Amino acid sequence: MAIEKVTGIVTDVVKHSDRHNVVTLFARGQGRVSLLSSAGGGKTARMRNSALMPLSVIEADINFNPTRELQFLGAFSRAVLWKDLYFNPVKSAVGMFLAEFINAYIRQSPPDARLWDFIYGAVGTLDAMKRGVANFHLGFMVEFLDYAGIRPDMEGWREGSWLDMRGGVMTQLPPAHRDRIVPADARMLPLLARMNVRTSPLFRMTGAQRRELLGGLLHYYAVHFPGLGNLKSPSVLAEVFG
Repeated sequence: MAIEKVTGIVTDVVKHSDRHNVVTLFARGQGRVSLLSSAGGGKTARMRNSALMPLSVIEADINFNPTRELQFLGAFSRAVLWKDLYFNPVKSAVGMFLAEFINAYIRQSPPDARLWDFIYGAVGTLDAMKRGVANFHLGFMVEFLDYAGIRPDMEGWREGSWLDMRGGVMTQLPPAHRDRIVPADARMLPLLARMNVRTSPLFRMTGAQRRELLGGLLHYYAVHFPGLGNLKSPSVLAEVFG
């Protein structure tokens, strides 16, 4: 067995048995890692579980056993303590979506330290935000396009262009499939391309516009990463933001 230092962001926790949960981490050096973690109802277990909330950042020494499908998460420490993420209901809803989105993406992604650094910084930005939280998940997804390697090529855009989602390019004729954005909506793409986690509070949108943009982004991601097509948390965001 080899002991490895793991610094990871918690993306999912599910019950495995009465005694254990399965904790999924996006680790900076190892990528997606699934670990068995002790569960229970005592004070120690409650404190442990509270430290494994989605988007928590932990450090642990893991004994990686190649004969085991799931490694065991023993003692660990928090690498950072978010100050507002779990106490602000709006930020919590956004955080729930980010965790589910990241968890679905990393199932299909190799280790990526650069992506890990982006996610870590973005969660820190969300935790510290004072205003404009309603747009944060949209700015995150637009900026994430670069790390996923699927940002659309906007050079061919002009009035009346379509977006071919499969090719990630602008076209003057409608693509011969349904994975496309019509010109009336595609005309906003050059503006939205400027959105990121830092500029997202500057965009003024209604609840309906947020839902439409989120739906379009999820459709685009699902074309390239099918596992991102069935997320549950967007319905929670719709309830929170109207």
